[in-house]
Order: sequence, then C-alpha cells, then structure tokens
Amino acid sequence: MSKAPLRVLVVDDDEEDFLILRDLLADHAQERFELAWVGTLREGIEALRADRHDVYMVDYQLGPDNGMELVRQAVAEGGRHRPVIMLTGQGNPDVDREALAAGASDYLVKGAIDAEKLARSLRYAAERGRQIAEVEDSKQRYQQLFRLSPYPTWAYDRETMRFVAVNDAMVANYGYSRDELLSMSVFDIREPQEGERLKDFMAGREGATGPAGIWPHIRKDGSRLWVEISSHNLVLDGRECRMVIAKDVTAEREARERLQLLERAVESSINGVAITDANAPDLPLIYVNPAFESMTGYSAQEVVGRNCRFLQGPLRAQPELDVLREALRQQTDCNVILSNQRKDGSLFWNHLFVSPVRDDRGRVTHYVGVLNDLTERRQVEAELAFAANHDAVTGLPRFPILEAALALALDREGAVVSLFYIDIDHFHAINESMGHLIGDEALRIAAERLSAVLGGPAFLARFAGDEFVAIAPGADAKRAAELADSIRTALAKPIEGDGYRLYLTASIGISRSPEHGESGMELLRRAEAAMTRSKRQGRDVACEFSAAQMQELEDRLVLGARLRDAIARNELSLHYQPQLRAADRRITGFEALVRWHSPELGPVPPGRFIPIAEALGLMPEVGSWVMNEACRQLRAWVDQGRSGFTVAVNVSAQQLQRPDMVGMVRDALARHAVPPGMLEIELTESSLMENVERVQGRLAELKTLGVSLSLDDFGTGYSSLAYLKQFSLDKLKIDRSFVRDLPDNADDAAIARTIIAMGHQLRMVVAAEGVETEAQASFLREIGADELQGYHFGRPVAASEIEALFPRD
Repeated sequence: MSKAPLRVLVVDDDEEDFLILRDLLADHAQERFELAWVGTLREGIEALRADRHDVYMVDYQLGPDNGMELVRQAVAEGGRHRPVIMLTGQGNPDVDREALAAGASDYLVKGAIDAEKLARSLRYAAERGRQIAEVEDSKQRYQQLFRLSPYPTWAYDRETMRFVAVNDAMVANYGYSRDELLSMSVFDIREPQEGERLKDFMAGREGATGPAGIWPHIRKDGSRLWVEISSHNLVLDGRECRMVIAKDVTAEREARERLQLLERAVESSINGVAITDANAPDLPLIYVNPAFESMTGYSAQEVVGRNCRFLQGPLRAQPELDVLREALRQQTDCNVILSNQRKDGSLFWNHLFVSPVRDDRGRVTHYVGVLNDLTERRQVEAELAFAANHDAVTGLPRFPILEAALALALDREGAVVSLFYIDIDHFHAINESMGHLIGDEALRIAAERLSAVLGGPAFLARFAGDEFVAIAPGADAKRAAELADSIRTALAKPIEGDGYRLYLTASIGISRSPEHGESGMELLRRAEAAMTRSKRQGRDVACEFSAAQMQELEDRLVLGARLRDAIARNELSLHYQPQLRAADRRITGFEALVRWHSPELGPVPPGRFIPIAEALGLMPEVGSWVMNEACRQLRAWVDQGRSGFTVAVNVSAQQLQRPDMVGMVRDALARHAVPPGMLEIELTESSLMENVERVQGRLAELKTLGVSLSLDDFGTGYSSLAYLKQFSLDKLKIDRSFVRDLPDNADDAAIARTIIAMGHQLRMVVAAEGVETEAQASFLREIGADELQGYHFGRPVAASEIEALFPRD
C-alpha cells in the first residue's frame, strides 16, 4: 500500500511562487506531496482552523498582511500542533528569529530552495508535529491509566452455574440486558476453550475466597475484555451461590502494552527527550533518554536532579531563552532554537520543543522537552544557501544577493547609484569552439578583472551566462563613463592558456538613479535595454539609458499588455503577398503575414509589435494562431478548387526551440485537412543557430510531415555554409538588402549571383525578396533566380482581395 501524500497548504499572494514550489516537489520522486494554495492571510487562517492539512507554508509578506500572524494562530489555536514553515523572498536573520520564536517549524528563503531541501523541510515539520502530538497523546494515556472504572458484580448458582443476580455495571460493561444475563451461565461470557479451564479451577478452589486471577471474558458484541476476579461463597435465597467482583483491567493491559511501546519509542528515538518535575524547586530533570545522552555527551546520572540550563554554558544572552522562560511562566507549549554546549565544550544547535504535562485537575506536574540537533542541517543549509546565491565558476554573488545590495544602496537618502549591465560579446563562440572548460576559465578571469576595476564600495554579481551586473554607489554620469571605459580596457587584455589566446570585448549598458528609476528592477531593466542598444551599435561599446529607450520600454509595456489579449479578442488577421516564378511570372504561392488592428491603437505595424512579442515570449502563442489561421484559409481555398500553390508561414526562433512546435504544425494540418506539401515554413538564419543540434532534430521532424522548409533573409545573419549544409532546406530567400540597389550595384549583384549559384548547388530553390522594379525582376531572372516577391508584384492584402491572382491552368 502506497504511503498517503503529505498534505501541504501554501499561503502566498503570488500564485507563481506556489507553482514553483509545486514543480519543485513534482520532481522529488522519493515522496508524495499534495499541495493546495490560498492567496490571503484570511483564507490561510480559515484553512488552519479547518485542519485539513499536515503542514502549512506561509509567505512573510501577504500583501498588506504579515504571514507571522498565521504562525501565531497555529500555536495559539486548537488542541494539537500544526507545523508552519515561514517563506521569505530574501534571507533576514531578524525574520528568521521572529518566525521561529513565534512557533514556525522552519524558515526558508524562496530563492535558496531546491527540491531536496524543500521536501526535507516539509518532512521534518510534519515529523515534529507528529512527535509533539504523540507526546500530547501519551500524556492523556498516562492519565487514563489512573482513571477509575466501575466494577461489574454478579452472583451465580454453584450447582447450575447460572447467574442469579447482576449489577448495573455488569449490564453496562458486557452489553447484555439484565434479563439476558439472568438466562445465561458463567460459561456464556467466556470463550469455549476457557470452559474446561474454569471447571478445573473451581474444582480446586472449593470454598476459597479472595483473588482468583485475571480472566478473558466476551461481551455480547464479541469483543474481549480482561477482568481481575475476586470471589467468595454465599447463600442467596437458600441456594449455594458464589459472589464475583470483576475489575475490568482491559484498559490497564492495553495501556501497559502501549506504555511499553511508548517507552521503547522514547528510548529508541533519534531525538533527545527530557522530563522535568514541575513541582520541585528549579525544575530538575527526572529522566533523559539515550539520544539525549548521545547528543549532549552527558550521562543520565550526571544530569538527573539538575536544571537543564547547564546546557547553555556561557551562552546566556540568547533572546530565545526569554521565550522559553515566558512559556514556563505561562505553562504553555513552546519551541525555540538554542545554541547549546556539549560536555566536551563543542556547540550545537538545539531545536527544543517544550510541553507541560497536567494531571486530572489541570495542574502542571511535569514538562517534557524534545531536543532535535540541527547542527548538521544548519551547516548544510548554510552551504546550500551559499551555493544557491553564489556562482560556482566565478564565486560572485547571484541575483538574490545583488537585489538586496541594490535595495540597500538605493535606500540611502539622496542616493546616486549607477548600474552596469555587462554582456561579454560572442561568448557562445568560445564555448562552442574551445569547450566549456576554457569558457569557464575565461569567465573567472573576466570576473577577477571586473572586480579589480570596480573596487570598493562597488558590488559585482554574475547575472546569467556571460552577463555581469555591477553597482557603483555615488558614481555620477562622468564617473560611470570612466568606469565603463576601464572595464572595456581590462577585458580587452588577452587571456592566454595552453595553446590558445582569447580576446574579450563587452557591450555595456548603464542606468543611474534617480534619473532612470528609483527601484532596483527599474534600473536593471533599463541598464539591460541600454546594453542591447550597445550591441546594435556594433558591440564593444558602453551606452547609457536614454529618454528614447524610456519611451520604447513604456511602449513595450502598453503594447505587450494589449497584445496578450489580441488573439482572444480576434484582433489579429493574415495578409498574403504573392510569390511568382521568375521565368513566366506565374503565381507559385503566397507568404502569410500577420497584421494587428487594435480597437484602442488602430493598425499596429508588424515592425512595432513583433519585436515586443519576441521580447515578452509571446511568439509561440502568436505563431500558433498564425499557423492555424493559415491552414484554415488554405483549406478554404482548396475547397474552392484552388491548387498548384503554397502558403509560407514564418516561424520564430522561440517557436523552433519549443518541444511542442512540431506537434503544433501537425495538429494544424490535421485539424483543417491541409495537404502538407502546400505548407511552407520560413525560418531565419539566427533561429537555426540557436542550439544547432536541437534545431536539426526539429527540422527533420518537420520534413517527415511533408512540409517544405525555406530560409528567409539569407545573407544578413551567419551565412555559414558549414551550418547550411546540415539542414534539410528546400528554398533560400535572398534578403531585400541585396536586391534594393540591383542591377546597378556591382557588389550586390555579385552577392546575388553567389547565393543563387550556391543554392542551386545545394539543390535548393532560390527566391528574391523586396523586388520593387521591373529592372530588378529582369536582372534576377537573368542571373538564375527561381522565384520573385515584392511590391512590384503586389503588396500583402487580405485573403478576399487575391482571388484573381491564383494560378489558373
């Protein structure tokens, strides 16, 4: 039988954080977890009171509320321990202490969590809750052992062995009515095999009085009870009878068995257990288990009779001790994390749970303490936290620490802070050509040089891949420009190794508070935008964020928000531009081009919204719509009897990298019953170069569908023959930049001839884009171009406007 999943409730106003936690635990195959989510403190407290979860995880900041309140509710309300784990966006020792002092089972920093750590924290919290519940349960069981119960009493005829009198306690205990019992004999309340033993026993006990031992009896419902018998002879209504008093010891036997089990559990527990006498002066220890001895180094003989403060040694100034003392004064449960000292003087972290034990009148008689040694876990957590927040290659801090440092720098009144976004140019080429070992060494050296240039009080972090972010407090525009030049100079020095020499350059973006923003994320986004502009300007330059970029970012936010809803609102449409055979100007197909007409913004040019869709990761969604709509229109034309043409659909690099891309094309073809040979997929050179091995596999899968593949804008990207021959392409499209000045520009003419010759050698159709004059069309036909496309033959128009352009036999 599989173990039931651990039920976990996440209380967090950011559902994305809940999804991250759920995905982390989904990858943890050793255990099963069942996660639920609520977004407000009120819902979290309601769920806590409903008590349907094993562990609760609560964010420290819940909008206007504080998740610490849920911790306090978990400790203050209800009769059983509900473990709560506190979550924060970034580590804070004060919050850590506050959470644990309030009763949290653990304290986790979101950015420092991995699946193993999260699962272990949940498991520990649930286990501690279970142990505390067992201690509470054992307290009740101990009390039950001393609870008195009524004694069933009866008399039976010694000759007939039939009952002649029974009391109310017997009726209540055995489940029979009085009339039923008076029609029964003493053998009827025993198991059959006990009958002979009873006869033998009574034969040897003629006339004896007093205790007669413990016997098993059977109730009416078939359940067994154990009774301690005491009997004597008497005469009742002239008949020789025997009076029996039966003390029900079933509970005592079961309690004794449970007590033995609990004793074995306590003795064998990996957690230390200590019991103190609440009524003796100074709360002396009266019991410690072997785990306590092993954990502290003290034997039971050395500690029994002493107050456990000896474990504190010289560490008396711990705030958690005040929490413990207050709990003892209030006679309530508490759990604290203390730094304690072993007998040999070494320190250990002790997660201590203390609970009072009360007698039947509610008076506290003892305190039970459960000790959990957190030393190793604290060390592992510290190592994991460092590893999670620092880059393994360079040793530099990662984003969470950078974020905190930036916030601290900006908190100072009147702070002027310059932020540098540094991207190593073409670093992927080093990894691909020389391997990741040399690439990592280059990054390490680059980090050392950056640190040397920046010095204190600047702060440097590795942001991602080959990107670094530096904070320079107090650096104005002039100083920032000087630092950027020094960074470029330092990076430009060659990196030499065994048989190689590397030269690095960097594109640097600069933003500064308060001109470019007052929050860390604003400065980071704007420094990154400035870095992107540096790359567009040819790389190896530094650019400061500009007002034009500010407008561009705001435009991206506005358009991005509206573009997300454009598909659902049916605001997108496709226009089609004809493609002609160069030899006879016969239409061979159409390129499908997406258009957006926003009710609020009017027509939005593709050159404006496509880059935003790519930047926001919306191209897979937009591309899926385009593919489906193009196939739908293709089906409509086929149903009208049209044939002998193709429709080309552009696929972005984002789409090509998605594992479901081929399935999306397959589904669109199948959904509209489109012949695969009528669909052409256009790709860009840059999209082919992103993860070449993965792209090769993706294109091979597309070819198996029967569609054709076209390489768009050839000549503007990598134009690598070494890569080109690896892809199963059917068509090359000469970029419009080489067509614009034809036939007069000799260089463009030479490039066009070369591309056509190369394409034909690779058995590809070669098409030219951007044809706007008859002179261009004629020249391209003369030098061997197979297809032509451009305004000279027609602009992109809606499907309803191109009926007359279809090829006719």
